[in-house]
Amino acid sequence: MWYIDAELPIQLAIAEINNITVNTDKTAFHNLKECANSYKSKYENYSVGKVEGIQYARRLFQDIGIDPTKHRPASEALLNRALKNKQFYSVNSLVDVGNWCSLDFLLPISVYDMNKIVGDVELRKGKEDESYIGLNNLPINLHNRYVLSDETGPFGSPIKDSQRTAVNYNTSKAILLI
Repeated sequence: MWYIDAELPIQLAIAEINNITVNTDKTAFHNLKECANSYKSKYENYSVGKVEGIQYARRLFQDIGIDPTKHRPASEALLNRALKNKQFYSVNSLVDVGNWCSLDFLLPISVYDMNKIVGDVELRKGKEDESYIGLNNLPINLHNRYVLSDETGPFGSPIKDSQRTAVNYNTSKAILLI
């Protein structure tokens, strides 16, 4: 069951994916790179802020109290890589799909392993002493930030997701959030 505080200025689209096989297939990764090349050719001489559609994720971050110039939405970070012709990295087939969709739609998208989520999930503000180790191997301070939390504690935020619920090759059920 999902609980979203009605007072929060945020909406989520939630897709549950069952019976999935996560593998090394590079189809989504190639699509991600093609999407990046398309943005590069169309917006080559533009700053990221001038790309049509980027303002939606920025506005979301501003509405939830995150400065998008200090903590970029994932979609903007991917777009920035594309426009600067920086290398993209394949993680696995499912994460690559999430990254491709995030860049294509210019919206932050998160993918979590449902088998690693314990009990009900709540979207709420982080408490003063809450943190977790992010996908970048660094501690992420969650105080006053929006977090996804289960019975074990927080596992996701708009800035960086936790290692605890990360998708890997053993993932068979996933949740995708936009």
